[in-house]
Amino acid sequence: MKKYFAIILSLLMGSFISFGQDTSKYELRLTVPVIDLPQNSTLSYHVPSMNQSLELSNDFYELGFWGIDHLGNGLFQPDTYPDSGWRKLSNNAFKYALGLGFAKYGSELPIPLGVWAHEEFHRSVLGVNEIASKNGNWLFSRWDGTVYGVSDAQLDQLKSTNNQQLLYSYVAGVQYEVALNELTTLNEFYKKRTQHKNALLLYNAHYVFNYFKFSTSAFSDSVKILAPPHEHSDPAERDFAGADLTAWAFDMFNPSLPFTARDSFPNGEGVNRRVGYSDLSSDAQSFLIKQRKLSLLNFLNPAIFFVNRIKVNNHLSFNFFAQYAPTHFGNDVALFLPVQFKNYDLLVKLHNYSNQSNSGWGLGLGLHHFQLNEKIETDLTLNVWNQPETFFANKMLTGGSVQLNTSYYFRENLAAYVSITGKTKGWMLGNSYLDSNLSIQVGIQFNIAG
Repeated sequence: MKKYFAIILSLLMGSFISFGQDTSKYELRLTVPVIDLPQNSTLSYHVPSMNQSLELSNDFYELGFWGIDHLGNGLFQPDTYPDSGWRKLSNNAFKYALGLGFAKYGSELPIPLGVWAHEEFHRSVLGVNEIASKNGNWLFSRWDGTVYGVSDAQLDQLKSTNNQQLLYSYVAGVQYEVALNELTTLNEFYKKRTQHKNALLLYNAHYVFNYFKFSTSAFSDSVKILAPPHEHSDPAERDFAGADLTAWAFDMFNPSLPFTARDSFPNGEGVNRRVGYSDLSSDAQSFLIKQRKLSLLNFLNPAIFFVNRIKVNNHLSFNFFAQYAPTHFGNDVALFLPVQFKNYDLLVKLHNYSNQSNSGWGLGLGLHHFQLNEKIETDLTLNVWNQPETFFANKMLTGGSVQLNTSYYFRENLAAYVSITGKTKGWMLGNSYLDSNLSIQVGIQFNIAG
């Protein structure tokens, strides 16, 4: 892995030639990751990878909000009547309300939007552990927000051989909402928009909090009883997790308990995969309540409240946002500081990684949209971390990652890109691998300036 880091850094050092800044205001920005290796070649179902799921869902949200932007402008015609404050206010209120409705209800459609990508994040972690599964929120399979096609025996085997991977598969779903908010907030800080996706940021933050709220309530116990009569008698046709966060807490606090030791499934085969809040120990319940409170940090994002950047002067703008994500070892709480200084797009991020009794640190530095010339643009992100190895362990993992992205613009609005990411052992949001890994993505970028 050190060899890969050296190659990437040498390429970067040789590329610092010139720079410039894009001052355009964009209506639409699409990123289509065509190839992602090794996942597209090693997963039992081949596509999509975790990164592809994130970017494709973001593209569909982009298209939806682009349509909302044009619909509002068509109805209220703010450009035709520039002196009408009422029209502008009504237009903005209409776009926000419709955007929030699209984020909430559109996300559930069986196409590459929120629920689909949430399930794909689950599948990606299962897939790198050689467990094939199906997305239960897909137009060509079924529409019920599940990941199915996994047997009890497979889950029992995964827990007994690598419980960390099973725990990661549970929380990978809500990590999608966190990752999408990170991607959206940074994209819309660095690139000005005609229509910001503030409503989507609010919905995703609420989604994570609301999932924890459900998981720490008696309602999770009721669902454990009420859901099985409507589920398939064949375990492989049922959702692999049941309820993600209670399953996560249960198996994290009971690492040596076989998966098949759960309650029997009523009137069917196998176990009841749904874990209720009352099934958890008092320590696990207290832990889950703490995570619910920490998830409120995802609302600490000025972009949710229409502040997409804070301008200091003509040369300096910045923003900040907090981020909480549950992990296989506990949680990650982070603070992001994106900065635009003169012609540079910069990023600083600080992490606090915690398990039951220990915590570690993380630091990330980024240089984005660095123009080598009129045709070529690069991004570089460096991360270092000191993470707990497991939930109960005192041992820490020290490592990091390097990501280099290079885009070549055929035209002002069309580019091809190659992205290389190398990481050591450890967890990184948006990456399916807990072991060291080298990934390569190739895709295209398309944008429309306003």
